[in-house]
Amino acid sequence: MIQILKSIIAILLILNAFQLKGEEIPSDEFFYKKIDLSALQKTVNQKKNLIVQHSNHAMTSSTPVASKQESAQLKLNKKKNIQYKKMPKGMPRLSYSWANPKIKPSSPPPLTGKQMGVVNTLGIKPLGYEMDGNVKVFRLYAQPIEQFITDGKEAEYEDLILEKNKVPHGIEHHMPIVQKIRAWGFNGTTPGPTIEVNEGDRIRLVITNELPEPLTVHSHGIELPNDQDGEGGFAEPVIMPGQTRNYEYTLYQSGTAFYHGEFNLMKATSYGLVGAIIIHPKKYDQKIDKQFVITMQEWRILPGNVDPDLVSMDFNWFTFNGKSAPTIPTITVNQGDRVRIRLINSSMDNHPIHMHGHTWWVVGTEGGPIPKSAQWPGNTIDVPPGGSRDVEFIAWNPGLWFFHCHKVHHVMNAHADVPLGVMPHGGMFTIVHVIPKDPKAQWQHPKERGEDISSRDYIPKKIIQQKKEQDEKI
Repeated sequence: MIQILKSIIAILLILNAFQLKGEEIPSDEFFYKKIDLSALQKTVNQKKNLIVQHSNHAMTSSTPVASKQESAQLKLNKKKNIQYKKMPKGMPRLSYSWANPKIKPSSPPPLTGKQMGVVNTLGIKPLGYEMDGNVKVFRLYAQPIEQFITDGKEAEYEDLILEKNKVPHGIEHHMPIVQKIRAWGFNGTTPGPTIEVNEGDRIRLVITNELPEPLTVHSHGIELPNDQDGEGGFAEPVIMPGQTRNYEYTLYQSGTAFYHGEFNLMKATSYGLVGAIIIHPKKYDQKIDKQFVITMQEWRILPGNVDPDLVSMDFNWFTFNGKSAPTIPTITVNQGDRVRIRLINSSMDNHPIHMHGHTWWVVGTEGGPIPKSAQWPGNTIDVPPGGSRDVEFIAWNPGLWFFHCHKVHHVMNAHADVPLGVMPHGGMFTIVHVIPKDPKAQWQHPKERGEDISSRDYIPKKIIQQKKEQDEKI
């Protein structure tokens, strides 16, 4: 019996030594804690000796306690073995930077907003580059951001709708909502600016971390060296708050890729750390007149709040480029334009994106261009989480055409469990405005004049005639 009691007391003392009694470090204040196991084992052995000594004299109900000197030594050991600095408790209150509430996030780099390419990322500023020898250098600040998902104003396309076609006042039961969000982004927005480059370029992403947590950035869909891939804690060290690191690699592909926060992936990406990387091929099969990028995100924001709930999967805000309808800009093209829309899904759900009035061809994924023989027609494309899809069409049909996610809960804002009344368009919804060449012209399908625009091999008669004239001159 005495031997059993000895064993129980020994186990209790060992557990007590491991508990860091009275000094447990809150998990949200530190990134890592490392215990000196050799010192701890020595302490455990000392306590075992105490048990034996006490049990040889008399068994009591009280447990031997370490001396004040031993407790002080344990505290000192724990303090010495904290590897990372103490961080502010809980989420940072915006708007300020990563450590000091008096320090605001940096202003966007000077080349933010400079268009040095051809792609239109609706509502998001482009990002120019500087040259360092033969390397294109793009600067990105990862930082806390504030932006409006909806601003309460009318949609851009409202002025394009004929007065007789507008919904009579009072029929819609839900008025536009003003919704701000506090999130994380690059250069002041979520998604961050689009990086536009060419196949064969060597690029350098200069990432400065102004967040309250470590960061790495993954170039999603790009083939590159392991230590440039953003695998923090595995193939590279993390970028600590306040630090800057470079990612540099050569592009051997073309297509629609994207960059996103990789370390602590769920939190980083769900909070908005994402942006597009568009890699143009050395040569397009046919000239593309207009190109657009849309990144899809989704959020759970409770009424009266601006901070998204990252642990819920019951999303109630759905965004194109960080905006919900009616705040999403209009996709404006000219009749006859060849248009390519690049869709990126940074959310947790798939999104079947549908366009009215046209047939497109699916021409690319996050893996790059699809061979012409394998491309397929449609007007709805399901974009999976972590995927991208490029669609291309001839904008032959003039008018205002709906462009939206076909999951019907994804085209309304802050919805209740059961939609009530008549709701205006919200969520992932915008308009493709095809400006007619001749507003007075009678509508005519291209096949009526012998043109099959839905064919992947379609070339406008005008282009064929121009090529014929050039050949005759030669």
